[in-house]
Amino acid sequence: MKRLIVFFAVLLLPAFAGAYQYDARLSAKLKKEFEAQLRAVPAGRELYGRLEKAKGYSGLRVLIRRDPSPCFAWFDPVKNAVYFNSRFILKLFAAKGFKDSQVVEVLWGNKEVRAELVKYTNPIYLHELVHAVQCYLYPEYRQDAGANPLEFEYEAYLTEDIYVHERMKADPALLRSYIRGAYTDLYTDTIFASYFTLSLDMDRYKEKIRKYYEEQLGGYLSLEKAETIQKNREADSKIFAYAAGDSGNYAKTGVSLARLQKEKAEYAGFLEEFFEARWPPFSADALLFVGGMALAEKNYPLALDCLAVADVNAAKYELDPAVLNSLKTSGALVILEAASFIRDASKKMGIEVLSQHLKSLEKACAVTGRPFPEDLLELKGSAYPKAMAYYAKKHAAETDPARKDYYKENLDYFAASVKAAPGDE
Repeated sequence: MKRLIVFFAVLLLPAFAGAYQYDARLSAKLKKEFEAQLRAVPAGRELYGRLEKAKGYSGLRVLIRRDPSPCFAWFDPVKNAVYFNSRFILKLFAAKGFKDSQVVEVLWGNKEVRAELVKYTNPIYLHELVHAVQCYLYPEYRQDAGANPLEFEYEAYLTEDIYVHERMKADPALLRSYIRGAYTDLYTDTIFASYFTLSLDMDRYKEKIRKYYEEQLGGYLSLEKAETIQKNREADSKIFAYAAGDSGNYAKTGVSLARLQKEKAEYAGFLEEFFEARWPPFSADALLFVGGMALAEKNYPLALDCLAVADVNAAKYELDPAVLNSLKTSGALVILEAASFIRDASKKMGIEVLSQHLKSLEKACAVTGRPFPEDLLELKGSAYPKAMAYYAKKHAAETDPARKDYYKENLDYFAASVKAAPGDE
């Protein structure tokens, strides 16, 4: 990448000054430059409208710090700061050996490097700003629950996905390059991973987020769990307060619980309205947009996943009839085109590429109630056992949790299909 030259050119400058002396000045620059990016589309302007009404944003800082966690960025309500993990910033620029203070100075002093960071991380920054406004408006959740309620992530991810959709429709160059495999980076991989897995089903969308945070990361609480913890804390406080002859401590905890319950009711109402106002028109528009581009770039697995979603239950989503008909028509066409592509190109595909095409076609046929092409059944029957062995080997060797989970998901899919094949007991 050309931007590497710019980054390493800083090494020619005099020795770096004292550590973190540029924190405040870099924070001001990043905050201003991120805001310019975010305000370019309606979702960003709407978020800033909420931030401007909440106390705290004027003092928010944007800081660079190294952290061993897998998090690209996080919002710290105590420090009132959005932190970017310098480990991943260095990976973006394919740079090694820089201390945090050096990364801060490079970003502060070089507008081109800073612009590259802002360009590829602005959706991640927006995600953390959502958490900031949540903590400003509903502080009891963090204080008393001890972690982000899971519902906070529902809002943050939907806001991020809407924002990404609006930006890609305004300027689809990055999306087009990514879909055809011409460009990738670790931040874009993560951002599009959510955007590409939208569905018409709101519950399915939320379940994907819940599974990731509760089963893979752990530690995230639902509002119900947060309230339960506070109730248990209240009971404990009552016992110990009376044992010590001090009922004042119990009274304070009761006030805290009341605040939590009030905030819970307010936020639950906000979140329900937030989703209902946007779902499913947003998801349908995004699926048509991404699916159409994937089809144009002949990325058939992605096109199938996006366009063949109007199943027999699609009417329950209350989509505009014209939009629903467009999805059904697009789904039928992409199935025919993908099947034709597999027939023509299967001998040139490796087992991973072939199995993913067959898997996406099979799932699309099942969702839309169409039979899997008979002339491809023999190919599927020979490819799936090979795919099962391939993903079993990849899963056993993988150490990265996200990749390992991806391999396990595929291993389970192909293993189940092989087991269910005719003649297998």
